[in-house]
This record gives sequence, structure tokens and C-alpha cells, in this order.
Amino acid sequence: MFEFLGAHPAKLKYKGEFAALTEIYYTYLHRKRDFEETEKYVKKYFPKTLEIIHKSVDIGRIQQLFPIITLDEAYLEKLESTYPDLEQRVYNMVFDLRKFIYMEKSRTPYLETIGERVNKIIREIREKKIKTEEAYQKLKQSIEEVNDIQQRRKELNSRELSILLPLEKTMGKSQQLMGSVKTLIKELENEGTLFLGWNRKTETTRKVGLKIRRFLRKLKLTFEEREQIFKEIMDALTKIG
Repeated sequence: MFEFLGAHPAKLKYKGEFAALTEIYYTYLHRKRDFEETEKYVKKYFPKTLEIIHKSVDIGRIQQLFPIITLDEAYLEKLESTYPDLEQRVYNMVFDLRKFIYMEKSRTPYLETIGERVNKIIREIREKKIKTEEAYQKLKQSIEEVNDIQQRRKELNSRELSILLPLEKTMGKSQQLMGSVKTLIKELENEGTLFLGWNRKTETTRKVGLKIRRFLRKLKLTFEEREQIFKEIMDALTKIG
């Protein structure tokens, strides 16, 4: 609206209010981790508005107060040096984990279980069922898990991870298990089952499910464990395709 007014006198009247509200909004975007995406959009469609924003708002100060820390192997170290206060760390970890999972969930549905745990931690914080230190340790564990998954993507594809991760929660990590999962996926691919759009075909989905059930029966799992793992695998695998 501010840009559409052009040279209208009314625009000058509210210039101060616009600058103040913009600074609040940009601060919010930094806290929400949406700053870069929003600025790209504004630059494309409202270049004049962006020019006014850069003249009116101290974006550098906002970036200094609320730095964006990339969720990678060095994340925890950077977080601790940037935010000495434990509550601030917890607040930022929640934002960063939720944003990362939201952005990744379409190609990495197995991250949703981590997202569910993060939401549970948030509820416990709000209901004062958990202390800050305990929340921090749980979130730290989730971040380490995310980083571990990111590293494992270098040697495992999304289909392999969608089967392996649910199994590892019950059976633990092992090279033998990883090798068996790789073989299973290769067999499904060689059989021509995992074609583009297979997850939209009822009969093909049933065949994939049967193959996975046969695979799970060979492992040392209880009936309940097998059923739960099967559900998690099929949920993730059908979303990936």
C-alpha cells in the first residue's frame, strides 16, 4: 500500500509510523527466520518500498541483535557463543528446529517425528512441566539427530533413510542393518516397483508393503514393534515416492 500511494501527500504524513512498524516487522522476521525469503519477495515486487526500508530501518542493528545461525555441525557451538543466556538459546533452538523441519518435511518426512518431539517440549515449557536446562538438553539432542541425518544423506538416499531410521530406534545402528536396507531398496528398484508415481497406485503400494513386511519378519522384533515400524516406514516412504 505504501508503494502504491506513489507521490501522494498522505504518504509523508505516515512515514514515521511506516518506519517504526517496518522495524518491528523486520525484527519479527529475524526471530522467525523468514527475513531472507521475505526480502527477496519485496525486492522483486516492491523495489521502491525496499529502498525506503533500507533508508529508514537499521537492518544491520537487527541482524546484530538477532543473528541467523545456520543449522549445521557448528550450530551448537555458535549458539552458545552468541547467546550466553540459556533461555535465549532454548528460544532460538525451537525456532530453528521448527523452521528447518517445515522447510524439509516435503522431501524428508522422517524428520516429522523430531518435529513432534519439539512440539511436545514447547507444550511442556508452556505448562511449566519442564525446566529450562532439561528443555535445552532435549533440544540439543534433537539438533544432534538432525545433523546426524544430514551427514548420513551423503551415503544414504531418502528411501533408504525412511526405512533405516525407524528400525534404528528399536534395533540400534549397525553396518549389517544398513547393508540389508540398501539391498532391500535395490531389489524394489530392480523389480520396477518404485517407479515415478508408484505411491499413487494402490496395488503397487500393497506390493511394496508386502515386501517390507517380509523383510521385517526376518528381524528380531516383537509383533508390536514390527507393526509400529512398518507404519512409520510406509508413512515416510509413500510421502517420498
